[in-house]
Amino acid sequence: MNIGSVIKYYRSKNNMTQSQLADGICSISHLSKIESNTYTPHESTIEALLLKMGVQWKKEIAKRSRLERQLNDFVTCSLHYDLVEMENQYEKLQLDNDYIQSTDLVNQYELYKFRYYLYIKDQGRADRQKAMLERMKNSFTDAEAWMHQLFLSLYYTMANKKELAMEYVNSLDGGIQSIPQKFEGEFYYQKARLLIMHEQYELSAHFAELSVQYFKLNYNYIRLLHAQLLLAINYMRRNLLVQAAGIFEVLKRNTRLTDQKELYNQTLYNFAELLKTRHDHNQAFDLLTELHGILSKDTYFYKAVLVSLIETAVEVGADAWQYVRELRDLAEGPEDEYFLLYLNYFEKRNFSQPDLSAYSEEKMFPFFRKHGYIRESKKIALELAEHFKRVKQWEKAMYYQSYYDRNGG
Repeated sequence: MNIGSVIKYYRSKNNMTQSQLADGICSISHLSKIESNTYTPHESTIEALLLKMGVQWKKEIAKRSRLERQLNDFVTCSLHYDLVEMENQYEKLQLDNDYIQSTDLVNQYELYKFRYYLYIKDQGRADRQKAMLERMKNSFTDAEAWMHQLFLSLYYTMANKKELAMEYVNSLDGGIQSIPQKFEGEFYYQKARLLIMHEQYELSAHFAELSVQYFKLNYNYIRLLHAQLLLAINYMRRNLLVQAAGIFEVLKRNTRLTDQKELYNQTLYNFAELLKTRHDHNQAFDLLTELHGILSKDTYFYKAVLVSLIETAVEVGADAWQYVRELRDLAEGPEDEYFLLYLNYFEKRNFSQPDLSAYSEEKMFPFFRKHGYIRESKKIALELAEHFKRVKQWEKAMYYQSYYDRNGG
């Protein structure tokens, strides 16, 4: 406990000068050394200084212990993805925010506030917290510095800066001995997640399986669901469809039983994408229809579901145009170019194959390639390769087939 910082906190709170507080107890220079934590005073001196400000030493020790327990609960909630209780603990700790700044709990407190803002996707507060931690980082212990790097990787992932996020997580990979034990699962999960984004599926599967094992051994059931979803997506991308389908079936049940709504929705969407790959369009359509009925309409995810519904409705002979009209009404902003491209694609698909191919080549493929939509660019490349084979334009056919075979370059 940084008792000098606590004494300084109460002195400032009581609007007292060092001279006023030290009078009759110790010299001003002695008090200055105490407040800077360069000298640890006798307990009787501590009690006298605090008592002069109306603070009892034993109650102060009890308060410090209470805050340490609350901070430990805050950390535990973070590790187990208990966001409801984490918010409760955050609100309690905020009541003692100024006091915590005077204690040796401050670094961990500010680091986990950063993690909390990332969990709830509060970009504004995360930005401000990142700037604060940058000013504090010289006071971090080795373990705190490691946590800071991991949280920065999470921050840049949220900001869609994948390369920077990967740089930070790679800088932490100094072998198992370098990883704080309670962060093993988090580190493996983040590395697997970024490797999937970079289409490095086999290496990603290795880290995803490690995160599954860690969370299972530590009875961390909600984070286990996250890791299993990541692993299922990994298997799906590698065409291990039977293994992926098995995990999706388990996740569909367990995310519903644990009331993990966001995970349940993500499971339904990805499972539907797998079923479309297996040409089981009827079951995929059922899952997407369920999602369509429960998602909020003002989200990017809802628009993505509409795109998938349009594709699937065409395959099962349902009315795709109702979803086309709905997506057209929702996709109005400059950030909706992805969806507008798909709308034009579906509309052209019903009228003219030459127009569709020209649109795919001139608009869709360059857009997907420029913005890193690798799966989408591969799909369009395969369609273009097949089209140019049919019209015997072999050079173009070879170019797009080569792009597809190279995993999108």
